[in-house]
Amino acid sequence: MDRLDALRVFVRVADAGSFSRAGADLGLAQPVVSRAIAALEERLGVRLFLRSTRRVALTDAGVRALERARALVEDHDAFAADMRGADRAPVGLLRISSSAAFAQDELAPHLGAFLSAYPHLKIDLAVSDARIDLVAEGVDLAFRFGDLEDSSLVAHRLGAYRRIVAASPDFLSAYGPIATPDDLARAPAIVFANTPFVREWPLVRAGGETARIEIDGRLRVSSGALVRQAAFDGLGCVFAPSFLLREALSAGRLVRILPAWEGPLQIVHAVWASGRRLPRKARVFLDHIAPLLRMDASNP
Repeated sequence: MDRLDALRVFVRVADAGSFSRAGADLGLAQPVVSRAIAALEERLGVRLFLRSTRRVALTDAGVRALERARALVEDHDAFAADMRGADRAPVGLLRISSSAAFAQDELAPHLGAFLSAYPHLKIDLAVSDARIDLVAEGVDLAFRFGDLEDSSLVAHRLGAYRRIVAASPDFLSAYGPIATPDDLARAPAIVFANTPFVREWPLVRAGGETARIEIDGRLRVSSGALVRQAAFDGLGCVFAPSFLLREALSAGRLVRILPAWEGPLQIVHAVWASGRRLPRKARVFLDHIAPLLRMDASNP
């Protein structure tokens, strides 16, 4: 195994946290991975990993080496891709991060067509409603909502979804009609904890009239999918981006409340680690998925 391939194995083990998983990703047997890391450590004169029976972790020297190694591998791959020409199909493992509901509603329906178009690519879709460290998790491309506080990320705005209020027919039948913002302020609410709107819901309608609804949050959850399920179960009103509610509204499982009013747009970005060139495999996925997202407001 040459030095570049050894660095590629090192980067994959660091990202995967496992010799066996790295081997599976690279198509190598676990003993081959172990020997490659041992040879690299001997060549560099440092120990790169602390090994345990369950997981491997980077040493201080490994942490310092990782970004240099990653840059060398990515620069080589970018150079090789340029030399081969843009007509060559991308290969390898593409790691994507997304919230659970966005992955289910907006990404998953299009994965089959993408994989058919790029048969030499594999996708590892990391689904989490928490914001993960893209570098530590080895993520090539992530989809994130709202304001981006992490200056270490490169962001490409894709567009935005309307934020609307809805509830189940059973809830409205039991609770009674909600015809004004004041009615909404008195109604039980399901609070989406991973948003700025945990205490009040700002609404605006055509003509510029605004209302800030102080909500009675009878249930607070940190998952968009659970927000939707709680609404299905009749536990209160929800204030959520349109992609989360669209199918349920069409099927009649939820009913829009105060249809003349809506909240601030929910902006979505594609993001990747700063200082790293977006891999071609991630670029082709982004180019494939962006036109298929059912945005209410396009990228300016």
